[in-house]
Amino acid sequence: MSAVNAMCHGGPFHGALVFVEQEVGIVVVADPGGADGVEARYLITRERVWHPSSAVPFVVLVWADG
Repeated sequence: MSAVNAMCHGGPFHGALVFVEQEVGIVVVADPGGADGVEARYLITRERVWHPSSAVPFVVLVWADG
C-alpha cells in the first residue's frame, strides 16, 4: 500500500488519512477501519492541510454525500 496523502473532512470517515491517486474529481473511499462494503464518496479539493505525521501537506477530501 502507498503512503497516505489525503485527509477526509466530514462524513463517516472524518479525520481518516487515506491514499488517493487522482488529482481532481470524486473518489470512493473504503472504510479505513477495514469494514467490508462500507465506503463513502469524497470530493478532492485544492485545499491542503498539515499533519504532524508528514513533512508535506495532505490533500483535503470533502464528503460528497452530505
